[in-house]
Amino acid sequence: MTDLAARPAGPGARYARILRAVELQDGELIPVEIDGRPVVLVRHAGEFFAVQNNCSHKDFPLSEAGFDARDEVLVCAWHGGCFDVRSGAAVVLPATEPIETFPVRVSGDGWVEIGLTGSLAS
Repeated sequence: MTDLAARPAGPGARYARILRAVELQDGELIPVEIDGRPVVLVRHAGEFFAVQNNCSHKDFPLSEAGFDARDEVLVCAWHGGCFDVRSGAAVVLPATEPIETFPVRVSGDGWVEIGLTGSLAS
């Protein structure tokens, strides 16, 4: 797991620089920790998605079982719950609550960066 400090990215937004886009292939994922928060970065169909790396059912790391590119879901290795990597929605029981999603961008110099304001932030 990589632990990265966030860097400012304009007014009100903070992004953490993760890796160069060419370092993660389609279907691959990487767990990271940003400001103490477990996040998993997934590359799918040329796009990058970042979601909380904890199953909302039993708080197990979603990066353990991996990404199912056919169904576009992260699978929890513990009980088999699945989460849509695009929206964070729980799509297979026993998971019923969504997981947090984070904005992702690729900088002009080719770095993938994850925003620290997630979908469930208050």
